[in-house]
Parts: sequence; C-alpha cells; structure tokens
Amino acid sequence: MKIEGMIIVSLLDQLEVKVTNDYLNKLLRITPLKALSELIWNALDADATEVCVEFERNLLGGIEHIYLADNGHGINYDEITQQFGKLGESHKVKQKHSPSGRRYHGKHGQGRFGGFVLGNRVEWVSVSKSTQGFVEFNIQGHTSELKVFKTSSPIGTLASHTGVNVQITELLNDKVDDISDKLKLVQDLTTIFAPYLLAYKDVNIIIDGLKIEPQNHIQHIIDYDICEVDNDNNSVDGKLKVIEWKKGSYKNLYLCNRTGVAYEEENSGIKSVSFSHTAYLQSEIIDRLWDENEIEFRELRADYNVLREAAEKKLRELQRERLAAEASKEVRKLKEEKIYPYQGSPKTAIEEAERQVFDICAVKINQYLPEFSKSAKGSKEMTYRLLKEALQTNPDSLRFILKEVLKLPAEQQDELASILERTSLKSIINTTKLITDRIMFLTGLEEVLYGDDFHKRLKERSQLHKILLGELWLFGEQYVYGYDDISLKNVLKKHLQLLGRDEIAKTIDFSSIKSLNDIPDIGLHQQYNFGQADHFENLVIELKRPSCVIGQEEISQIERYAFAIEDNEYFDKEKTKWKIVLLGIKLDRFVLKKAMQDGRANGLIYKNQDGNMEVWVKEWNQVIQEAKGKHRFLKERLELQVKDNEEGLEYLRNKYIEYLPD
Repeated sequence: MKIEGMIIVSLLDQLEVKVTNDYLNKLLRITPLKALSELIWNALDADATEVCVEFERNLLGGIEHIYLADNGHGINYDEITQQFGKLGESHKVKQKHSPSGRRYHGKHGQGRFGGFVLGNRVEWVSVSKSTQGFVEFNIQGHTSELKVFKTSSPIGTLASHTGVNVQITELLNDKVDDISDKLKLVQDLTTIFAPYLLAYKDVNIIIDGLKIEPQNHIQHIIDYDICEVDNDNNSVDGKLKVIEWKKGSYKNLYLCNRTGVAYEEENSGIKSVSFSHTAYLQSEIIDRLWDENEIEFRELRADYNVLREAAEKKLRELQRERLAAEASKEVRKLKEEKIYPYQGSPKTAIEEAERQVFDICAVKINQYLPEFSKSAKGSKEMTYRLLKEALQTNPDSLRFILKEVLKLPAEQQDELASILERTSLKSIINTTKLITDRIMFLTGLEEVLYGDDFHKRLKERSQLHKILLGELWLFGEQYVYGYDDISLKNVLKKHLQLLGRDEIAKTIDFSSIKSLNDIPDIGLHQQYNFGQADHFENLVIELKRPSCVIGQEEISQIERYAFAIEDNEYFDKEKTKWKIVLLGIKLDRFVLKKAMQDGRANGLIYKNQDGNMEVWVKEWNQVIQEAKGKHRFLKERLELQVKDNEEGLEYLRNKYIEYLPD
C-alpha cells in the first residue's frame, strides 16, 4: 500500500496541499496526547537535543496557548516544499536517518497536523543555517484552510542557534483539557519516549518546566529476546523491553524500530490494575511494515502475529511472576492464621499451578476489599475454601464467585478471571477433571460388570443402558447421540431425517415393513467434515446383560439387524457407512472362533463387499482396556492418581445411583 503523493503549488507566499478532505480528517482523528507527541517527534527527527513545551494558563489554570520550542536544525527554506509541504513524500522516506544518525520516527509529513488537533491556528517559526548565517521565516496554518499554509520570506536573524518554535492558539478546550494535568501528562509522555531518552541520554524533553526523567518513574526494566519460527519455518526475531512503572495503571505496548522509536501504540493485552507497564516491541519485521506502509494491516502478516503472540506470552509470564511474589507474603499470613485451605506441599505440577492462582487471587481480594481482612476467621476460611473448590473442579465459576460472593468491581473481576482464562491453567484443570472422571467411570464400570455384587443382578435396558447414555465417549469421541431403544423402523425415520430426506419418509408405509421390528439399544452417528458434509457413519450398539454369555443366538440377532438395513431400499448405502457392535461380558467358543478369522480385525464378523456395512462383536473387557489405553498418556502427563476400583465405584454410585442395584 502506498500513500498518495500530494502536489504542491507555490503561489507567492503560500503552499497549497492538494489532498482530499477525508484524508485530512483522518489525520485529525488522533488523541491530544498523540498529537502533542507527534510535534515532539518532529523536533527529535530534526536532531533536537532539547524540546520544551510550555502552557500559557489563565487565572483558573486553564490552558490558553501552547508553545513548543526545539534546538534542532530547523526547516530549510530552500527545501520547504519537500520537507514541509508534501504529504506521503517526506525526505524521511528515502533517508531514514537524521544527519546525526538517529532513526526517523515520521516519514509522511503528517506530524505537523497534530497541532490542529489542539487548536485552530498553528504557527511555525524556523531558524536554519545558510551560507550567509542564520535565517528565519514563519509558516502559518488554520483549520479553516487546512490545505493552505502561508509562508514568509526568509530574513537574516541574530538568533544564536537553529530550531523551530511552534505556537498553537485558538485552542480546542475539549481536546486541551485531556493534557492539562501536568503531572499526568509527564507520566504519559514518559511511557512514549522512555526508550528513546534512555538510548539518547543527551536529549532532554521538558514539559511546562518539568523534565521527563524516565529513571524517576521506572520500577523495573526487563529485556527479552524473542526467537520464534512461523508456520513456514522462517525465523521470527525481535526484542521486547518491558518497563514497569512506579505509579499509574498503564498496560500499553508500542511497536518500535530497533532503536526504540515508537511507531504505533496498542493495548498490551494484559488485564491488570496493579501491574502498571509499558512494553516496547522492537523488530526488523516492524521496520519493514513501517517502511512498506503496511503497519495498519500488520495483523494480516503471519510473521508479525507470531512476534506479537510471543511478546504477549512473555508479558503474561512476567505478570504471573510479579503477582506470585506479591502473594507469598499474604500466604504466609493465611498460614499463620490457619485458614489457608491447602495442606502440605503440592504433589504435582497441576497442584502447584492451581495454588499459584489461588495465592494471587487471595492477595488481590485483600487489596481490593480492605474490609475483607477484618472479617471473622470463619467467614474468611469459608470464602477461601469456596475459591479453592472453584479452581479444582469448575474454573468457569470463578467469575461468579468474584462478582456475586465477593462483590468485586468489574475491572478487578476481569483481572483475576483473566489470570485463569488467558493461561493454560483453566484448560489443564478442566482436562484433568474430565480425564479423572473418565478413568473413575471405567474403573467403576469394571466393578459393576465383573464384580460379584452386581454381575448377576445388573439389568440390560433399565440399568446398564441408562448408565452408558451418559458416557457415549466410550464408543468414540467422533460420534454424537442419535437414538436409543427404538425399533429399526424408527431408526430408518431418524436416518432419513438426518439425511434431510423427510419427503421420502412421508411416502413409506412403515406398517407393511415386517423386517424392521427389532430394537437395538443405542444409535450414534458421525458426520464427516472433510469436504463431504453429506457423508455419514452410523454406529449401532447392542448391549447384553453381564450374566449373558454371547453365543450363536445373539450373533444371529445383530446379523439380522445388518441384513435388514442392507436389504431395505430406503436405508442409504452410497454415502452412509453402518457399523453394528454387539457388547457382552463373555463370548462362547462358537463366537470366539467367528470373531478371530484370518484376514480380518479381531471382532469383525461380517463386512460386505461395498465396505459400507460392518458387524462387530466385542467383550466389555476389550472396550474398557482400549479406553484406558487412550487415556493412559493423558493420565501420566496430568499426574492423575486413581487408587483402585473402589474409588471408581464410589464415583459411579454418586453419579448414577438411581441406575445401580441396591
């Protein structure tokens, strides 16, 4: 993308900029702080070592006039059209560095329009050096004619140094009010110019008598190297400077060149009230975006996104580190009061991460709610236990507790909730609970199916069937519930509905179809998503009670299901694959031989020539062990400990008590 060049016509004492009103209005849609900083950057780009901003105030303290003076090299009158008049074709585009070697901040000649954000009238008085000595001339502009700048002829002057004086009058009060607080303005400008001032120690910026001295405002400075690779395995390198401030609540990030000159500002992505910081992301990638006029479209660049995500990750790590350090003192106090809800040392990495988040929340609650520390011991102990329970079992409920129980303000809710939501801990805790519950279910299911207490009394449809409807993941994560305990006739209706063929169902006389009276137990289906949205796989499950030994009669039953579906013209065969599974505790010798045939997977007893119908027979032990195997890796990684079958049975009793025999 290239900014349109502007044609400048010299008409005696004026420069006329041929540019659209929309473009000019865009230049004026910046904040007063940015407008003032752009004027300061113009001075620094002119190699100024001192920039002074003065406010002329009225008796009520309001700002009447704004003056800005620098000791830079001034504006060369012979190059006024090139240096001052043109938009998008500034000499900075080609030269990139000032005469003294500083990297330019601006390049489009837009910075001077910042003055018109603050006032209607702006005048520049420039002193530059010529072969005859110092010469002076002025340039005037007004918002009523933003496309026209009036200039005077250069005259000799007795000035002792070069530089530019800018005077802004006819101020726009609603804009100027935003920068009228001198102390806050100095702090805000410090966040913008800190890296530059730290790099060029001979440069001074003075705001209404106060010198910007970054070292007086800085709590910590941390530098990080960023070394990543993008999806194409290209290296993505940069540096991240993080300045933590003693005061304020800053959470901004500047995109900078390699010397710390800030181009663009955005939110750092960290929700925090106490972690006041400004980050400065420096990289050749940002330089290229700026040089190629692509900085506004940076999020379309894969290398930039990798760089930005890496920077945010570093910031989050630093935030957690700072918050954890704050928390340690509060935790010692809780332990002394014996209301800390954890006992001993954390045994796993997950427990350690959970405690870290709890500790941070505890210290912040005491900071945000000073009265909380004065509450009764029992009340505080109950609140901390509630917080611990939320982190352990339901991280999503943390925000509810912060809002409804503790009554924290919205900003503090966001900060604490984001500690959990924007890190991997939430997903770790949720995954831990999910895997723990599943392993407990499997161990409990083993006890129900094979244990003496339930083996002979567990009923197929009213008990085992109902339990499994709540744990369909056991048959494959890719399937979703379709139906249960209905005849094949109704299975056909569901099937046609899934295919979007309800009009066919209306033409079928179901009462005349005698071959579809059998009732399978559970039906699941999977829709493929690889460019074939209309392709399906149906899984039909037939359960047998634990006391039933599967033999020829049961095999004949499910083969009858398969053949009925194959023979019925209304069941789709082209885009639908059918898989029928018979499940039981034990197979007799006949079925074992049938299930173990050369050239077929173990348990596959029938597969038609088209490959769209399969019939399987499996023992529950095989299914349970396969499921345990799939979860074993996660169990080890998440450091789960399931002690024995009794623990799993207890979980099963609590969740499915109404379906278990007494």
